[in-house]
Amino acid sequence: MFTISNCLRRTIELPKRSLNKQQKQVYILEALSNIHLQYPEKVTPLKPYDIVLLNQPASIQVESFDQSPLLLRVHHAVFDIPNPIAQYTVGDNALIHDFMNPLEDQSSMIVFTHLENEVCHAYLNVLEKLEEMTEQDPYVQFQGQKICGLLFTELLREHERKVSKLNSLFPDAKIKHASKDSQSGMIMKYISDHLQTVTQKEIAYHFSYQPNYFSRLCQDLFGLTFVELRTTIRLEYAKEQLSLTTKSIEVISEELGYKAVSNFHRNFKAYTGKTPAEYRASSQVNPL
Repeated sequence: MFTISNCLRRTIELPKRSLNKQQKQVYILEALSNIHLQYPEKVTPLKPYDIVLLNQPASIQVESFDQSPLLLRVHHAVFDIPNPIAQYTVGDNALIHDFMNPLEDQSSMIVFTHLENEVCHAYLNVLEKLEEMTEQDPYVQFQGQKICGLLFTELLREHERKVSKLNSLFPDAKIKHASKDSQSGMIMKYISDHLQTVTQKEIAYHFSYQPNYFSRLCQDLFGLTFVELRTTIRLEYAKEQLSLTTKSIEVISEELGYKAVSNFHRNFKAYTGKTPAEYRASSQVNPL
């Protein structure tokens, strides 16, 4: 485990390690200050105690978004256990199974929020303490893997509330064989990547579904029509941009694919109870 502190921006190279066929790895990043994380092209805002899981070594960028010094820590966990890993760490949880057993070594990232009770933070404190002991001690390695399992269990308790599907990165292939959590994450990712122009016909074609079937899938996964889901994602993006940037309301509206700013104003107020300007005034924190 290593800690990043006393700087405003940093490039982190997640360490590589040769794994055998009976090993799996996960990188656990815990934000301890307000930061932006960029990986690979997506910028994700993180608050203290938010946790990010990544399944592949990579280069990630982190930057303070309130001009206070960065503070975060990264733990690289390697599991010496057979597949499927989910059954040995957190029971039969489909989300972790999809994350830890990607097809074709695809990169995945899961962002967890609403961790203010600090239980996960406490587990990471224990992992940090164990790492200060000798790595050759098999008991310490065993304890570390068990603590990671408890950490995953806590992350996945009420995971519908904790997982930020809008900011997570799910593999965008083989959706028909994925869990419902992964399916919804893939769909939300595709919509967020194509906010200006995405249509139901286009996204259904991308995932090899008939449009009518895809419409029923959206209702099953989200309880929303495709248009309602797209509007929700657009407005969540708008909230983020209004809080964290100085972009004009007109520019944000255009980025979201609205042909008229008045339509954006109307939808945003119906969704939040505030106009875009009112929301910005009440929520903005040292914007970029």
